[in-house]
Amino acid sequence: MRFRQSPFFRPQQSIASRIQLFLKNNSPLNRLITINIAVYLGMLALKISASLLEFLMLKEYGSLMLLFVSDWLCVPANISTLLVKPWTILTSIFLHLDFFHILFNMIMLWFGGSIFIQYFKPKSLYTVYIVGGIIGNILFILSYNYFPVFSSIKHDAIALGASGGVLSVLIATASKAPNRKVNLIFLGNTSLKWIALFLVLIDIVSIPKGNSGGHFAHLGGALFGFSYTVLPVFFRKYKSKISLLKQKKQKSKQNHRPQRPKTDEQYNQERYENRKKVDEILEKISKSGYQNLTQEEKDFLFKTSHTKNW
Repeated sequence: MRFRQSPFFRPQQSIASRIQLFLKNNSPLNRLITINIAVYLGMLALKISASLLEFLMLKEYGSLMLLFVSDWLCVPANISTLLVKPWTILTSIFLHLDFFHILFNMIMLWFGGSIFIQYFKPKSLYTVYIVGGIIGNILFILSYNYFPVFSSIKHDAIALGASGGVLSVLIATASKAPNRKVNLIFLGNTSLKWIALFLVLIDIVSIPKGNSGGHFAHLGGALFGFSYTVLPVFFRKYKSKISLLKQKKQKSKQNHRPQRPKTDEQYNQERYENRKKVDEILEKISKSGYQNLTQEEKDFLFKTSHTKNW
């Protein structure tokens, strides 16, 4: 007797085989997560190397390695410094401070991204993540240069992390499918709109409590994610209203086209016929009275009496 394996049964895979399967899948979501992890491992290797150099009494070399990361890869709040190294506005969105920083961001990216690609083109995930992260960095820079409370620290302040891009993906998804239910531990089925609102409110409330630049960057990413979904809908409605108004104008023009000028012969003929008809109506009035006229005859008489040169 032969038993066929159920399609719902899968043999337990090892961690190595799962990682291999993950790397083989070249979806935009997997690529973004892979890039973030690869960059984190590279930065971790630099930190370990720096610590080793310090242990070997080569502290200055270790410090230089760490200085390279903070100075040339993290985005500075100081605009004059940013102009010298503008690429940091992009490189910083792939950096993470520690293991828990990248762990939380990648879990959130996987959670939001896997739903995102169900409503948008998969490749648009790159746009929302990268542009959302850049907009987040721009809001971080603007806030540190605009609000006086940051004036004393803006020269040394830097930002790093994928949180702006990740929140951009989450908010874009929640804006597209606000009532989509997801099953959360301890909370059960929850709408995406409430998750998005909670995350945004947490960032707003947390601004005075520390890591203000990071929270501004998160809000910048959220703003772009919301705009990415809502603005195209707004412009489509606006465009349809404009096209509807144009159609109405065209119809009104067609209905009110100016008549061609009449020739002398046409004008005289029309004038003669009108006079003849008026005479017939007047004769009818003299015989049977005005009250016996038809409504059409009354209207014609009224119209011709107010027309010059009839």
